[in-house]
Amino acid sequence: MMDVRERQRFETGFFNCRAIQLSLALQEWGMPVEALYYNAWESTKEIYEHLYVKKSKPWFYRSPCLEPSELELIGIPYEQVPYADDEEIAPLLQRIDYGACAAFLWISCGEAPYVKPGTFGDPEAAHSVWVCGWSPEPGGSGRYAIRDTYPGYEGDISEEDLRRMCKVPALNTEDRAVFLMRKPEAKASPDWSRIRKRYEERMARQQGDTAYYEIVRAYASGGGTGPFTNLAELYDCHAHAFKFIAGSRYAFSCFVEAAEGDRSLVQLLRGIARKADMLKNFFLMAIHGGSDHAAIIAQLCSEIQELEELAWGYIVSPSGVAPGIAPQVTNFLA
Repeated sequence: MMDVRERQRFETGFFNCRAIQLSLALQEWGMPVEALYYNAWESTKEIYEHLYVKKSKPWFYRSPCLEPSELELIGIPYEQVPYADDEEIAPLLQRIDYGACAAFLWISCGEAPYVKPGTFGDPEAAHSVWVCGWSPEPGGSGRYAIRDTYPGYEGDISEEDLRRMCKVPALNTEDRAVFLMRKPEAKASPDWSRIRKRYEERMARQQGDTAYYEIVRAYASGGGTGPFTNLAELYDCHAHAFKFIAGSRYAFSCFVEAAEGDRSLVQLLRGIARKADMLKNFFLMAIHGGSDHAAIIAQLCSEIQELEELAWGYIVSPSGVAPGIAPQVTNFLA
């Protein structure tokens, strides 16, 4: 049986703020959101390019999962309701039937009243919040029920807070809108025919490249800083990379399970996720002065690499897996 708390922890580390909020809303409605995780398998080469080569900020990493245009594949209607400025937001939000919809806004993350200084690397960056309701107050204004996933927050804010949060000149014009996801009257079956076709097209472009794990092993054994100026920067990059890998493999396992795929592959993917999560934690401890555990890192990288190769064998040829693989899987997941 799936551990719901474990799943949400991995998904929060992989999806961006908007995607995890959409996923949580759909899960709470009992909708088959896992069918939209068909593209969750992320290439380690792409993660390496993003973090190590381009040195892009981790929060700019974006999973291809849960594009709004794909919600129709699981029978979820949605719309974008634009607003011109912060003065238009309150009337718009007050007209929503929150029992039938989930509403989401882009805000300036540093302006949220419940956010402590230093929480975000860039306090002016756009961040998504889930608006769950509105209650009037004497004097014409009101308070808005908010859910946030990072930082975790569930409470209310004033109309003044809301307007300040949304008064963001840096927001793209297309982001100045309330994203409304409507709860269907009945649970629809996923359009598996179209989903499988998109899955096959995506995986045909993917490669079972595991060279990244050899790179991390080389850093661990050599003690160098790679493309970074110091070990703390390198460890931080490693931690983010393994966080993304862990979330990617766990989310993809949810798709395989929902699509009634091979249970052995589900087990493999979750084993990869848990070991990648262990490595992430080792690097976080190393940043704060702990030992870098070079031998353990090398061992875990080797184990993950072998599990990835086994998983890729299932993915590209699910009917051609050698019968002798099963005992190996059990040993590595122990």
